[in-house]
Amino acid sequence: MRADRNLAGADLSGLNLAGINLAGLNLKGADLHDSDLTKAKLAGLDLSKANLANARLDEAKLAGINLQGANLRGAHLSAVKMAGVDLKDGDLTGADLSQSRLVGVDVRGADFSAANTTGARAAADWSAAKVQPVPLPEPMPTPPRWVPLLILGIVALVIFLGLRRRASQAQRKV
Repeated sequence: MRADRNLAGADLSGLNLAGINLAGLNLKGADLHDSDLTKAKLAGLDLSKANLANARLDEAKLAGINLQGANLRGAHLSAVKMAGVDLKDGDLTGADLSQSRLVGVDVRGADFSAANTTGARAAADWSAAKVQPVPLPEPMPTPPRWVPLLILGIVALVIFLGLRRRASQAQRKV
């Protein structure tokens, strides 16, 4: 990792980072407690063992984030969208996950004691959590098995037609 992308252990507590776009940073063990990350877009970050206690992440978008062992006690995650986020062994005690969408989230060993999940929807295996949220977020509908095949077929067709068109144009030039 490049040195300018390494903020491991940095003290960023209490900062207003609302709306920020962060990608590909190492923030392992960073202190972001009480920071405002409202509507932030976070992708490909290592926030393992980070302190995000009482941080505001309302309406944030998190994709491909490592939050293993992170402290998210009392964090404000209302209406957050999470995809491919690793919350393994994380502490989300008292966190507000209301109206959130969680897809492909690893909750093994995570503690959701007293977490607010009102209106939240998730595709996660809650049985693996250390303490499951009560009530459990509403399960997201799983698409039929044929949908990924249909999408793959459409992509292949578009590529085929594009290549065919390009070959046809090359023949006209000759």
